[in-house]
Amino acid sequence: MKALRFDCINGVSGDMLVGSLLDLGVDANELNNVLKELSIGNYSLNIKRINKKGTMAIDFDVILKDDNHDHDMSFLYSNESKTYKIESKRKLNDVIEIVNSSELLSRESKDLAIRIFDIVATAEAKAHGIKKDEIVFHETGAMDSIIDIVSFAFCIDRLNIDKVYAYNLREGRGMINTRIGKLPIPTPAIKNMIERFNLTIAEDDLPYELITPTGLASLCATAEFGFELVEVKVIKTGYGAGKRNYNLPCVLKAELIDIK
Repeated sequence: MKALRFDCINGVSGDMLVGSLLDLGVDANELNNVLKELSIGNYSLNIKRINKKGTMAIDFDVILKDDNHDHDMSFLYSNESKTYKIESKRKLNDVIEIVNSSELLSRESKDLAIRIFDIVATAEAKAHGIKKDEIVFHETGAMDSIIDIVSFAFCIDRLNIDKVYAYNLREGRGMINTRIGKLPIPTPAIKNMIERFNLTIAEDDLPYELITPTGLASLCATAEFGFELVEVKVIKTGYGAGKRNYNLPCVLKAELIDIK
């Protein structure tokens, strides 16, 4: 059985997931054509191999014309305030319409992307005490997150695997700045996903958010958590780079494996 397993010991996010799958061999040019077809706004992609504390990894970087500060570390973990230029008014049905409009995505890719967004919307709705179709996507519905989720779904479909596993989930501590103000780590949306899917998450002293809603929702939609199988053959290993920098390499390891 051909399977995929993610080692999340150093964190997981949407861009890290996509980077790791591109490193496993998914065609970046084909992915770029799919994303261009969506016509969701003004952005560019910068896909490159970089060195993260001695580990070479693929950096899947979505560059927006108007920055939404999701990757601005000096803002996310400080008392600094920012003015958001991107005022997304997209709700879940709007995102579903965008995904379904694609003629290049397979039905399986569309269904997976929609399932991931539904998981995010459900978690955010519970955090805000409203219905999921009333959620207005901000950080999670900005262009880069739509791109991350669609890209992940496309890559998973292209790899044609039978099973997905994820293990070594851990989260940092402290506070993080968001559009609605400071939130504790893990954020309410992350905690809601942890409870809904009965996940075990290790705590770390790092003062950073190691798990993002997009990353965790993508795993919740595809993966079985934990991995105890011994007899496996590793076919290929890929690494996706995160935007954070700390003592350990901020990378996500993905392995294509053959399970006997």
